[in-house]
Amino acid sequence: MNNHVNNNLRSSVSEVGLRRVLGFWDVFFASLGGQSPFLSDLTYASATLAIAGLAGPVAIIIGTLIAFINGFVVARLSKRVTEAGGYYKYATKYLGGKSTGFFIGWNYLFYAILYGAAYVIGASYLAQWILGIPWQISLPISLAIMTILAYLGIRISASYAIFAGSLEMAALILISMALLLIPHGILFNPFAYVSSVPLSTLMVAVVYAIAIPTGYGTIAPLSGEVKRARETISRAVETVIITGGALAALAIYSTAVAGLSYMNIHEFIRFLNEATGKGLSPVVIVLHHFLGVLLDPIVIFAMINDGVLGALAYVLASSRTLYAMADDGQLPGLLSLVNSKGNPVISVLISALALDAIALVITYLLGPFNAFLLLGFLSMLANLIVHLSANFALLRAATMRIKAVLYGVDTIRWLDKVVSVAAALITIFTATESVLGINIIELMPYFVVLAIAVVYLVVRTLVIRGTFSGSRIHNYKMTR
Repeated sequence: MNNHVNNNLRSSVSEVGLRRVLGFWDVFFASLGGQSPFLSDLTYASATLAIAGLAGPVAIIIGTLIAFINGFVVARLSKRVTEAGGYYKYATKYLGGKSTGFFIGWNYLFYAILYGAAYVIGASYLAQWILGIPWQISLPISLAIMTILAYLGIRISASYAIFAGSLEMAALILISMALLLIPHGILFNPFAYVSSVPLSTLMVAVVYAIAIPTGYGTIAPLSGEVKRARETISRAVETVIITGGALAALAIYSTAVAGLSYMNIHEFIRFLNEATGKGLSPVVIVLHHFLGVLLDPIVIFAMINDGVLGALAYVLASSRTLYAMADDGQLPGLLSLVNSKGNPVISVLISALALDAIALVITYLLGPFNAFLLLGFLSMLANLIVHLSANFALLRAATMRIKAVLYGVDTIRWLDKVVSVAAALITIFTATESVLGINIIELMPYFVVLAIAVVYLVVRTLVIRGTFSGSRIHNYKMTR
């Protein structure tokens, strides 16, 4: 009976599916929003500058190149798989079928919802620290705007991302250029200071820099709604990584130039260490020194915008992963329900409300700063598994005998093999650098969720096998 109802639901849903309505700029700005550029510059970029000093822009460049290698993996896979689902689909197609796909899809959902929640909490924390706006005001407002946009559909969400993302990018560029033109600012060559930074210290700065041009992974699950997905997705992934890295490098270089206009080099290095030691952002302090109260409206807009866009990007990505898993019969068919506008509303609401609940409850219990650290940390392990699965999926795809040209991909398989292995090693390295000294108990929430996924998968497999065996016995009796 349940199977009959499920099949009827799925057949009715198939009449109205996802629509290919997104172009290059839609997915580019949706992904750029997933980076939360202003928030990243105030956090990860500040940490990079504090650790590497005047060689900080070089660390950003190295981190961007490394992120580009990981992004190249997604770009190549997107040429082979153009359905909704992203990493779940990659694992299903190239890493062992639906069971492996379900495991990776579950990990991606865990990562995306927690990481999106961490972004919006981080934005509210900075708004509270810089402007004194309580998180009890900024966080619910950001979450409400994000949920409404996600429910209204991807086309409206993309239009908002283009408008707000363009304003934020323009603001970042204008502020950076203004800092570069400040009288008595000292233009310097950051590459000349690389030799003064120990390699181990530089690599720690690079680990922080790699976290800046993220967000490209949120594009992959949207493939089923992108026009000319094979070309558009790959170009958007590569472009958004370069753009995010370039904005961050420009931001911290201009910050250093402005800082050196009223401090000498030794005072500036000491200032960086003291500021970060107190948990403050050097970028904010320098900006406030020159802009004063003019910085406040910019920060208000940027923090709310980054919170909304960051969370929205991951809600859209997780909802499309839920949709794809349900469409393949891995989850209840209700999750693949699509309304007349081509929006998988049930999956969207579940993803958005789950992120809302997690963000509000964890922030209430721990406060915004500790909630940001906890959720960002917990999503890290799932992120590692997801990216490793993509790396191995590309390696598997490159070794298959089916001609790549059938997927609209050129035949440079040697490059796919080299990049997939390099990306896997980079992912392992960055994860190792990030989790050193971590107590295994702190990972228990992730392992609990993972255990639930495994139990669901086992029970579902047993039920399917039992149903199949029962039908075979019934057919055997009928024939007799």
